[in-house]
Amino acid sequence: MTLLLKEIIETKALQFAVADQPFWYTAGNFGPYYINTQYLYGSAAEAEVLLREIETELEWMPSFYYRLLVAVQEQIKKNEIYKKVIDLSVEKLKSSFDLSQVDLISGGERRDYFFSIAIANVLGKPHLSIRKDKSTCLHAYERSSGWGGTLMQENGYSCIAQPDLGSKRILHISDIIAKGASWVQIWLPAVENLGGKIKFGFAVMERSQGGLQILAELGIEAVALEEANSSLFKAAHEENALSDYQFELATNYLQNPDFFERDFLRRHPDFLEKEISNGGERAVKAAQYKRSLHESLI
Repeated sequence: MTLLLKEIIETKALQFAVADQPFWYTAGNFGPYYINTQYLYGSAAEAEVLLREIETELEWMPSFYYRLLVAVQEQIKKNEIYKKVIDLSVEKLKSSFDLSQVDLISGGERRDYFFSIAIANVLGKPHLSIRKDKSTCLHAYERSSGWGGTLMQENGYSCIAQPDLGSKRILHISDIIAKGASWVQIWLPAVENLGGKIKFGFAVMERSQGGLQILAELGIEAVALEEANSSLFKAAHEENALSDYQFELATNYLQNPDFFERDFLRRHPDFLEKEISNGGERAVKAAQYKRSLHESLI
């Protein structure tokens, strides 16, 4: 069942790479398509506006959550796509978990915030904003006592930096999960550093690359609203949103991502060196990938 097919097509959240320029993923691998889950905010343009606002507001953590909450609440009122995503997400969470067992909701920098802030507000839970450097701030808490940490205040706003989360049960909201790299490398350690534990997980999109299974092995109950699987691509193809070539490419990649990478490098032997020489974020990913290839041969 594809709950968000219409919205994914309308917002162009699913993008395919040109033949010789695959997309790099967070986990360090590459593939033929990319899912811009943040476009489900309403459109690429609207998502870019909120992304810039997130980057600006992260400089002022006491007011960060509250200023973004105003933006997402306004978007829910005026945009049917975003409202549907939030409504369906809340329904999925209520049907999947006993939310009385959730003490607070967390979201990670940056795209998780598109969904975690709105969902935390609807469910009436405090929100833990996790930065890429593993620093954290707690917002929307009922009282400042009992959380430890450092109270930060500014212009009538406040948050608690590095709160004490001992015994707290946390639900992490993610925009998308592939192999769980961000969870394992950042979100889980950040929460554990505070004495807490992420017990539950939710992603708006799941890339069908084993991320939910990885979380399960770590003791985390996790679900996704929509899965980028063969059913989704088949439905998109039937709606003429994918060409025959794109549908075949996506299907083949899903069946064997490792073969896709090996075959691509065989057909483009200078790909990694070109990526590295061009510099930028893609160069960093390519260099890491090249090192991992070398280490696998040792």
